[in-house]
Amino acid sequence: MSAVFSDGVVRRPAGAWTPAVHALLRHFEEVGFDGAPRALGVEDGWELLSYIEGEPSSDTDDRLLPLIGALVRRMHDAQVGFAPPPDAAWQTMPGAVRDRDEVICHNDVLRGNVLFLGARPVALVDWELAAPGPRAVDLAAAASYWVPLRSDDDAARSGMPTDRRSERLRLLLDGYGLDLEPRAFLDLAIEVRRSWHEAYRVWGGIERRDRWAQAYDAGRCDYIAANLDWLCENRERIA
Repeated sequence: MSAVFSDGVVRRPAGAWTPAVHALLRHFEEVGFDGAPRALGVEDGWELLSYIEGEPSSDTDDRLLPLIGALVRRMHDAQVGFAPPPDAAWQTMPGAVRDRDEVICHNDVLRGNVLFLGARPVALVDWELAAPGPRAVDLAAAASYWVPLRSDDDAARSGMPTDRRSERLRLLLDGYGLDLEPRAFLDLAIEVRRSWHEAYRVWGGIERRDRWAQAYDAGRCDYIAANLDWLCENRERIA
């Protein structure tokens, strides 16, 4: 989604979900969690957010995995005491995993939304997909990019190693402190990827929402489907 940065403020198009997201961001500010932007209000159809110093990283070092897991854990734990607004209208993806609503998931913990200072992940940005769900959903997204839980050809395009997925997955889960058997986690990761496919199919292909339609037309559903097939075929080997 397009964003504009000027005068130290990030402006992004607001939506029906913005009040709920801003309530969560204000809670983070109140409890001192510094890994998310501050909500500065809404103006002329734009949400206003603080700028966070940092850049996405293409580093492939194994040492990043537990740090990313720990950042996600801090974000989830910082939600203790958060009460969503009674009329919260989260932008929940079609087919989202909702077997239990443990936290408000970021739902898009991929490379572009994790900011680093040097070799340390410091913040999560782009919160428009935040919605209730199981904690492991955010780890499934992170694992998709950094483990990587995708095909060798796709991983090669971002320089990610493909010879030690099991070890890298363990580092990510241990960094978070997730007590979940690897096969169960991979089953959830498969369901999360199916929800991504459904989101692009519905929001992009049927409803023709702006950014989603562009990605759908560019073949995003086929891309997700190919990596979903790969993950299903390689689940046992990774576990």
